[in-house]
Amino acid sequence: MRASCLTVICLITCIGLRAQDTLRIMFIYGSRPAKKYEKTEPRWFGGIYGGHVAMEIGDDSVLSFRSTEYPCHFFPHKQYSSKFEIKTVYGMWQTFPPHHYVIADLKRVVFAIPITPGQKRRIDSLARQYLKKTPYDYATMGMRCASATYDVLARAGLYRDYGGATWWKILIPRDLRALLFRTAGKDWRIYRYDGSRRRVWEGDS
Repeated sequence: MRASCLTVICLITCIGLRAQDTLRIMFIYGSRPAKKYEKTEPRWFGGIYGGHVAMEIGDDSVLSFRSTEYPCHFFPHKQYSSKFEIKTVYGMWQTFPPHHYVIADLKRVVFAIPITPGQKRRIDSLARQYLKKTPYDYATMGMRCASATYDVLARAGLYRDYGGATWWKILIPRDLRALLFRTAGKDWRIYRYDGSRRRVWEGDS
């Protein structure tokens, strides 16, 4: 009888472990060229307060939001110049021109967040929907990569949904990064990577 009970407990534990998926939120920190490297290191959109964030929703499948027009709109337009797309993990790290960085030279952080099957299904559903039809324009004073990433997290039930105020609440990647550091659960995994000294990198304070 005792052996049977232990078997049932083990089965329930295994099912529970299998029931969790992991969502990875991936950040490249904002930066600018260091003084000695201003002629060799490129300048990035947003500079020290820029960077990029996207989410890996499946094996080597990163959901990313960007403008399709440069310079991007300052205010949102009714005719969108934006898109969600799927990148590889390597493609995510090569977001900024000239798109052939040594990944170890980039200052990065990755949050590995356990999610439930229901949250996973919701994220996959949103990804299909957003890839098919972009829900909003990309604009300096509007939705950008950080607010778009938060939008998916909120609609999947991981965070509060701010609706039309999302872009203002989560304006730049640092805003979202600070939120994730502040609310990280004990079962999360956080991976940090220092960048090259050829660039001045944004901090987390």
